[in-house]
Amino acid sequence: MWGNNKGSAALEATLALPVFLIFMLALYLMHESREAELIVYEASAETAEYMAEFAYIDETAALAVPLVKFRSYLDDEKLVERFVDGGASGVWFLGSYIDEEDYLHLSVSYRVKVSLPFLPELSSLRHYEIRQRVYRGTTYSGEGSGEQAEDGRYVYVTDNREVYHTSRACTHLTLRVEETGLAAAKASGYTPCEFCGALAGDCVYITPEGDRYHSTSKCSGLKRTVKRVPVSKASDLCECSRCAATRGGN
Repeated sequence: MWGNNKGSAALEATLALPVFLIFMLALYLMHESREAELIVYEASAETAEYMAEFAYIDETAALAVPLVKFRSYLDDEKLVERFVDGGASGVWFLGSYIDEEDYLHLSVSYRVKVSLPFLPELSSLRHYEIRQRVYRGTTYSGEGSGEQAEDGRYVYVTDNREVYHTSRACTHLTLRVEETGLAAAKASGYTPCEFCGALAGDCVYITPEGDRYHSTSKCSGLKRTVKRVPVSKASDLCECSRCAATRGGN
């Protein structure tokens, strides 16, 4: 009886080891792809800053800035080339505009790709908007509109003003939009967006932090406004836990 089981442990190990290795590789690649997303976000934010300055000279030309400046702001272009479909050239800024209140709306869209052995390539859409005040040489009044911090310290807040962030690159400020199937979204507990959910087809858009699905990635419900304000203006708020942990690690 025991003699018949001599090779069972070796066989189980042979079958389980490749699955374990693929699982560990998947975790590693997911971490690396997230790093690539942060690099794209930071480069986009810096591009928006440059566009806001350039708009003072030529507003129309400012909207073409991403085509020539975005790549230069990438901290690790090789990582972006590996995980972004089309690399730096696969990041699109179509739909960007400057509104009547002198705010630049930089629309950022691209696809993240992850390739695993023996499995089809995974691909997911990312889309978000960066809102930046255009520099006109004018003094504005009101929160988040060019007020000077007495001690030179600024923080970032969103419209809901639950916490403040010390870094514009904080991942809690990045609204990650993912493309998924309608049935999968419903099965995960997502409900239709009050603005566009009724128009949803087989493909919808969700955010991991949200609870609604959207028929279009351009829905206003998928946009987040981030304001840069003096730290004194956020004295009634707590610091974002992720920003605090990052500062503590430094």
